Amino acid sequence: MQAITKAVMFAFAALLPLATAGAQEPTPPQGAPQGKPDEIRAEAEGDRASRLTLKLKDRDLRDVVQSIQRKANANIIMDSGIEAAVTISLQDVHWRQALSLVAEQAGCVVTEADGVLKIEKPPRVYFAFENTDIQKVIDTIAKISGANIVVAPEVKGTITVRLKNIPWRDALDAAVKTLGFVVVEEDRGILRVVPAANIQQDLVTKSFPLRFVRPASVYVPFINSEYIENKRAKTQLQKGEIQFTLLDSLRGMITPEVGSLQYIEETNMILVKDTKPVVDSIKATIDLLDIEPSQVQLDVKFVTTSNEDVLDVGISPGGTGWTASIGLGQIPTRLPFDLGAGGWDDKVIANDGRTGPFNDDDIGGENPNGLADVTIPNVVFGAINFQQVSATLRLLKKDARSEILQSPQITTMDHQTATIFVGEAVRYAQARVEQGQAGGLLLALEEGDESPVNIGFQLLATPHIVPGTDKVIMEVIPQRTALSGTGSSAIAPAGFDVFEIGGGTTAGTGQIALPRVASSTLATTVLLRSGQSAVLGGLRTKSESETVTKLPLLGDIPVLGYLFKGKVKQETMSTLLVFITPQVIRSAEDVDAQMQRALEERVRDHKSNIARERQAIFGG
Repeated sequence: MQAITKAVMFAFAALLPLATAGAQEPTPPQGAPQGKPDEIRAEAEGDRASRLTLKLKDRDLRDVVQSIQRKANANIIMDSGIEAAVTISLQDVHWRQALSLVAEQAGCVVTEADGVLKIEKPPRVYFAFENTDIQKVIDTIAKISGANIVVAPEVKGTITVRLKNIPWRDALDAAVKTLGFVVVEEDRGILRVVPAANIQQDLVTKSFPLRFVRPASVYVPFINSEYIENKRAKTQLQKGEIQFTLLDSLRGMITPEVGSLQYIEETNMILVKDTKPVVDSIKATIDLLDIEPSQVQLDVKFVTTSNEDVLDVGISPGGTGWTASIGLGQIPTRLPFDLGAGGWDDKVIANDGRTGPFNDDDIGGENPNGLADVTIPNVVFGAINFQQVSATLRLLKKDARSEILQSPQITTMDHQTATIFVGEAVRYAQARVEQGQAGGLLLALEEGDESPVNIGFQLLATPHIVPGTDKVIMEVIPQRTALSGTGSSAIAPAGFDVFEIGGGTTAGTGQIALPRVASSTLATTVLLRSGQSAVLGGLRTKSESETVTKLPLLGDIPVLGYLFKGKVKQETMSTLLVFITPQVIRSAEDVDAQMQRALEERVRDHKSNIARERQAIFGG
């Protein structure tokens, strides 16, 4: 009894100078430096995973806590009457750890209840017990702290304790754990000290409604390409099974053969029945994970440019060269002939021997030579026609540039896969040979096995925000498809090619148009800061061609040959570029800022289009 009395007196004596010291906490003198706003820096402002850099000197504790609260977007309160100044230097530390270190330097502790952090300055204990009953030690701690503590009758044993400047709750936990007992915190701050075996009989039931965490959706975004494989789509779930990794983690925390955990999908709620320490541990895990996720806006620009330079110089006879043709028109035989003048043409048309090719046999008429009955034959002797001869002097430099810009934008939550497709579906037919009722072979048309073909642009992306930073790790797959066929008829529209079908069969032959598809696919993982742009793909293709057109022989004459030939030199440069820019969105203000920037960009584009159209119409 004397030892216990001495210990109690020693504890109260030790608390007396501590209480007086608490009333005389050093405060920064008036006019002392209060710190600058940039003394606490966070790379990711407003993120619950923020990491802080602190360089503080004699900074008021309340100002520091308020700054951490703003930068981490956390709920933090302080007990009234706490006045202290802190001097600390930390580099890239998680905000929760920084808060604890700052509070510890000021002689305070950080407690958490229902997601709210509270900074308080509990009494500290200075005492020493030797071979003392555990209930007496607990009673002494209760008197010093003023806490409500209930001790089970099974709590027995002796303990030797020597503690100096320790928060009373830490001292209580250390003392009871030494003898195998546990402290259970009830509602309204009541603490119960019970044997560990009794906890198994003291089960509690509590429900936890989830706000942001949900099971994986049954709809899985995908992209079709022979260069990528969607492993997630191959995962087969049993009937009634859901894919929710949080449940697997929480079930591992349940006490075996004692506790239980159920998930109610309709209300997105978890129901737990277990001992209070286990339930409290599950609650702390849910509070840590069930937080509002950030979003990422992805701005992708798919740019295809083509630059064509053409140099055409020389005298070109045209695509068919110099031509000479004979037109079979009717020419009267008197031109250039002059009949009856005694020339050779009279011998051809009508001679004295009446053997001319066109002489009339009846010579009993008025003309003894039969010339009166001579007919104009329907004979074409021919003509040389130079109307189609084309001689052109070409000195031409052509520079053509085209640009195709596709700029889809998509916003998705952190760690969630999203996809966007802009284009159209093109259906096509395929031929099939089948046997008719009469035994012959018939050609039949049906929709193609791979119809329809999606033509356009698709983006598949999965962003992952690096905790505590404004960096984003992105799995991104852009894909562009287009029809590249050379068809230009009713059978084969643009982008299609015509194929002969039925050759070698008794069903006859026919024609069918099938699409030719050009595709560009890129799959990669990149790390970018918010607002930083990267070029994912840059494919440049260069083609050169030279065509010489000339007249035979004449075009080979030195120097003078340039008058009879032309040369066309063509150079085509095609470039494919893919730009991507992520933008992290953590608050409603960020959403408004993103919308404002998008509207301003649309207005600028509209004004630019109007200016180009005005220049094209009026010049200038």
